[in-house]
Amino acid sequence: MINPWSSSDFFDYERLKKEFGIEEMNYNFDNFLFRRHLILGQRSIDYIDYALKNSLKFNVMTGLMPSGEMHLGNKSAIDQVIFFQKLGGRVSIAVADLESYSTRGISLEKARNVAIEKYILNYIAMGLEPCEIYFQSKNSDVQFLAYMLGNRTNMNELRSLYGFTDTHDLLHINSPLIQAADVLHTQMKKYGGPAPTIVPVGFDQDPHIRLMRDLSKRMRIFNIQYDRDLIVSVRGKDDPKEFIDLAYDYLSKTYTNVKKDYEYRVVRCEGVSEGDLVKIDLDLANIESKYNDFTFVPPSATYQKLMKGLKGGKMSSSVPDSLISLNDDPKEAKRKIMSGMTGGRDTEEEQRRLGGEPEKCPIFDLYNYEIEDDKYVKEVYEDCKNGRRMCGFCKREIAEKMSSWLSELSKKREEAREKLSLYIHE
Repeated sequence: MINPWSSSDFFDYERLKKEFGIEEMNYNFDNFLFRRHLILGQRSIDYIDYALKNSLKFNVMTGLMPSGEMHLGNKSAIDQVIFFQKLGGRVSIAVADLESYSTRGISLEKARNVAIEKYILNYIAMGLEPCEIYFQSKNSDVQFLAYMLGNRTNMNELRSLYGFTDTHDLLHINSPLIQAADVLHTQMKKYGGPAPTIVPVGFDQDPHIRLMRDLSKRMRIFNIQYDRDLIVSVRGKDDPKEFIDLAYDYLSKTYTNVKKDYEYRVVRCEGVSEGDLVKIDLDLANIESKYNDFTFVPPSATYQKLMKGLKGGKMSSSVPDSLISLNDDPKEAKRKIMSGMTGGRDTEEEQRRLGGEPEKCPIFDLYNYEIEDDKYVKEVYEDCKNGRRMCGFCKREIAEKMSSWLSELSKKREEAREKLSLYIHE
């Protein structure tokens, strides 16, 4: 069971990928997070790849939980958002104030203050361009869609995904539907209609991704299956003839062996290659959207590796000395780094003889996640591995680099305050 609200341990990533069908990240986006394999998995990233290669619109969606400090451990999600925004993605960011109230008892007023001061100002300071940032409690489209999505799931499914029991209150049980609506509402007509949508997440958020992908398919009229041949099925209680004819006419323009079956509500098509499926699904979604206000393309996701906390384990707000907050005073950040754990040996002699273990080192993680120079980070890794680098040197060096970065971010954060109205939509 993966708990997206209280996950505190590292995962067996390979086991999770195998058990839940998360695919390898085999797309080479020009970004250090991808080059260094800090993004370990994906779902349907081929939709984003297709959109980029064909200059199609696509959405970038993320959310923030306004319950604590924004720290380096959750910074990589917004790094990805900024990266995809520069590639042309339309960004939407949800402030999960309803979820923080339902799962953590945080008032809407406090959630607003935390969201702006701890997160949104940092997003802008980091380079996020104007986009849609909204509060769940203020967005009637999200609330309406969550209500409609409730008709496409049941308690058995939610128990299986989240481990809900009879003791969980209904607000908490409803929060996954709000999250699904956060992502899917970006494809409603007033927001531009169906489009590929990328959601950067940690592995602990996979239950949300699985639910929203399933819900998106259940809201569709057209659903496609592929097993050597393409089968387009038509959902709904109404007479399927009109939609079977639409799918048949569309496929017949490209393929010759297309057959329709009104009784079984399907169109079958031979000669379709697996590489054509994304285009077909997107084309059918655009056709369907003229008749169905809830036509959604299943969202894509990237899965990032958790960053190590300075005291070991996952970097988490529950252990303040384990994290570097983006709002930390530079001197405080230095102190935390200098007292952090390392992947070094017990003595300098052993370090020189055996080499360090950078793959286990929270200090090396700071280099790996925060320094974009691939060549330099590789040198640090090799010098540590071969015993040419001592832990004290790494601590002092990265402490200076992070201190300088935090000082500059603080200045940009104050400048960002004047731009809030370009981002927050209410």
